[in-house]
Amino acid sequence: MCSEATTMVGIVGLPGSGKTACLVSAYLLLSRGAFQGYSYADSRSLMAFEQISRGSRQWAAAEFQRQLTVRTELADDRQAGFLHFKLRRTTDGRLLNVLLPDLPGEWSTSLIDKADSERFEFIKSAAVIWIMVDGRDFVDIKKRNYAIHRTELLITRLAEIVPPSSTRLILVPSWRDIGAFPRAAFDQVQAEAASRGFSLNLSPIASFSENNLVPPGEGVAELLDITLNHSRECPAFWPDDQRGKVRKLAGFRSL
Repeated sequence: MCSEATTMVGIVGLPGSGKTACLVSAYLLLSRGAFQGYSYADSRSLMAFEQISRGSRQWAAAEFQRQLTVRTELADDRQAGFLHFKLRRTTDGRLLNVLLPDLPGEWSTSLIDKADSERFEFIKSAAVIWIMVDGRDFVDIKKRNYAIHRTELLITRLAEIVPPSSTRLILVPSWRDIGAFPRAAFDQVQAEAASRGFSLNLSPIASFSENNLVPPGEGVAELLDITLNHSRECPAFWPDDQRGKVRKLAGFRSL
């Protein structure tokens, strides 16, 4: 980050929400040149990508396995581990560095239940935060209210760590192939985010797919595109201080 312009993404989500699967899907799409709008340029974490994607290379469509990625475990349980991509944007050829943390879901559970935020200090440097949720819980009407409640609690905890006015949130429901994310559920979560000062977008994905009508990796490229390209205006590099101007002019006249 010191040597090149880099976008750090914060990724939070409960166990089973699809955080690692999303990263694996992005890696597999890039590896076969199927990442819409971007191409692979470099990575400083290829071995890590290979390790977490190993299980996804061993399944057949006729024998679809529920667990296609390894469970995330860190050698140091107090520090985040990051994966790195350098992407080349098709429209202008610009090179973009992206840092993506692969964190155990238990970290987010602890953040919600115990306000254990010490391990999330890094997220203060994130330009955008992905809130990963298990889309199946929102499609299932019996689980929906509880899933909404836990998501709202996670947003509340994030508001205690990062400045809401300068941090973008993206709600990322996994298992898009199971069904569309309920609009009413998003509206409720979005209203909670707004009450905390956040701007919240929605970007559903299907890292893998059991539905022939939804291709594996659906929405993953769009998620990265929303992450890297946004309409928020940049603040003035040297904002005008009208009061300072008045003080300087007054001082000049007194001379």
